[in-house]
Amino acid sequence: MTLPIRVKTALQLSTFLCAGLFFTSCSSSDNPIALISSENSTTTTVAIENLDLPYREFLLIAIEDISQFWNKQYSEAYGGAYSDLAGGIHAALPKSNETMPSGCEYYGEYSFVEDNAFYCPDGDFIVYDDAQLFPEFADEFGPLVTAVILAHEWGHAIQSPARNNVLDALRGTTLELQADCFAGAWVGNVQGNTINGLSFSDADITGALLGMMQIGDAPGDSSYDPNAHGSGFDRVSAFQDGFVGGLAPCIDYENNQPQPLQFGFSAEELSRPNPGDFTFDQEMFTSLGNDLTLFWTAMIAEEASWTPPMLIVNSQGDPSALCSDSQIDTIVDGVYFCPNDSTVIVNEATAFEYYSNIPGDFAVGYLAALGFAEAAQRATQSELSGSARLLLSSCYAGLWAGDIIPLNPDPVVVPTEKEPRISLSPGDLDEAVRAALTLSDTQPTPIDLGSPFDRVDAFRQGVTRGTDGCVALIDSLNN
Repeated sequence: MTLPIRVKTALQLSTFLCAGLFFTSCSSSDNPIALISSENSTTTTVAIENLDLPYREFLLIAIEDISQFWNKQYSEAYGGAYSDLAGGIHAALPKSNETMPSGCEYYGEYSFVEDNAFYCPDGDFIVYDDAQLFPEFADEFGPLVTAVILAHEWGHAIQSPARNNVLDALRGTTLELQADCFAGAWVGNVQGNTINGLSFSDADITGALLGMMQIGDAPGDSSYDPNAHGSGFDRVSAFQDGFVGGLAPCIDYENNQPQPLQFGFSAEELSRPNPGDFTFDQEMFTSLGNDLTLFWTAMIAEEASWTPPMLIVNSQGDPSALCSDSQIDTIVDGVYFCPNDSTVIVNEATAFEYYSNIPGDFAVGYLAALGFAEAAQRATQSELSGSARLLLSSCYAGLWAGDIIPLNPDPVVVPTEKEPRISLSPGDLDEAVRAALTLSDTQPTPIDLGSPFDRVDAFRQGVTRGTDGCVALIDSLNN
């Protein structure tokens, strides 16, 4: 189908990654391949209902299932027979009677693996921290995240000389993202076939994705750093590629290496007390509203009926009182739309909660973008409703985000002195993903928010594929 909006093509990134919301390698096969590249202290706490199993009990089931998954899938994916890890999988503790393997400069000491997990090609084994990393992640994000970490490391075993032998052939971030994709393929396979009769709930998968966000590269890190793993956005995107598409898109990474959406802070950003974020004030909301207005006014086709929305921050009282006829639509908690006035209302307390807890200004940007996306859907006479309508709004939010990435050489509206644009800062895409994962519903009349996984997938389709991604989403929602 077609949309009465201007075509925005898939994001074409500059091959030279340089500086990066404000106004305008290869791994050697004899080294351990670890899960975490740099400390990322950003955390989002979310109430989730997880698998009703202690994580160590679940891990035993998961390890067996991952092994069976590769025994069944490897020959079809790569040809030849699959061989299990010769050196096994080992839980590292500060004091343990287990004889630990050695290799890749690891000689069994706990400090080597503390707060991490790694695969060693020299010995073909996996070691993970069972004293801090796994119990803490299982407690915060649910037991599934521990299995996803192991499935990621198992992905490196697939890449090793003992199997597919691509460790020295691909860029370091490609290896990491392919391992995330492999992990997603395994989780997707469990959803289709169960694991010991169990399948994962939306809450389980949301927890796992939040855990992956936690171990993405820190904002501003370079994707060409030898230890880079990809941003949280990149890692979740790769996981979703595998979950949705199975092993095929993961294998395609070997021929079409994914380009991480990572960029550095600009000199002006670095001169600020908080380089990556606006101060939470009216200027932030004004800047977001102005840019969304510029973007959607340029995107909406001339034949559509488009009145640029006004963005209002509501600090007290019933938001419907801000609509001329008191008629109001609730988009998500704290975000409202007045149809007759074309007004987007964002609750100040809700916005500040996202700004503080996600944390970051583009979590608020995502909320505002959902409001403007509702205006765009009305202008284009969208007939979607419920969770399907919210999914398209999330895609439209990604469409806007992709337009203001510093790496984008062809924005819909080129910034000028008269009409400046905002630009994403490092970490902003991660903030939007966390916001999409943690949208809540406390309304007296329930809102159909749909799946957090699907909201994130819709957002990234808008970011990376442009209008093609959103059109494909509409087609799938209408079928």
